[in-house]
Amino acid sequence: MKTFSILIALVFASTDAAMAQGKPTTDRTAAQQVLQAARPGMMWRHVRTLDINCDGMRDEIFTAQDATSYYVAAVIATRGGAMRASVVQFQLAGNSQESFCGRPEPLQAESQDIDFPEDIGEPPPQGFRRSTRCQGLRLAAGECDSFHLYWNHTSGQLAWWRL
Repeated sequence: MKTFSILIALVFASTDAAMAQGKPTTDRTAAQQVLQAARPGMMWRHVRTLDINCDGMRDEIFTAQDATSYYVAAVIATRGGAMRASVVQFQLAGNSQESFCGRPEPLQAESQDIDFPEDIGEPPPQGFRRSTRCQGLRLAAGECDSFHLYWNHTSGQLAWWRL
C-alpha cells in the first residue's frame, strides 16, 4: 500500500511540474479515442508527442496502414481540453505525388525554421509558418523525396509538401 501511495504521489508531482512549466499534458488514450471516432476501423499506433501547430500545447501523432494507404494523424489539443483529429493519407504504391516508392520509415521530427526561397528554392506551401519552437515531421519512404508534414495555419489541418 505504501508503494502505491508513493507511485500516485509521483504521478501527481510530474503532472503538476509539467503544468507549472507551461507544458500542458495530453491524454494519449483520449487522443486515440478521438482518432478512432474520426476514422473508425483503423489500427492507430502512437508514434510521438510534439507541438505541431505552434500553440504551446503538445499534440499526439499517430500512424496507421491498410492494404493500399498509409495514414498520419495529428490529434490537436485545445486550451479548453477538447481534442480534434487531422489525418493525411498517402498511397503505398503508384506514381502520383502522394505515393511512396518504398517502405515507409519511422516519422522523424524536423525543424520548421525554414526559409523557403533561400533554403529550398521554392515558395512556402499554403499555410506554412516558419517557427523556431514548434516542429513538423519528415516521412521517408524509399529512394524518392521525403514528405514534410506541417500544420497548415490557413486550413487548420495537417498538410505536407515535397520537392
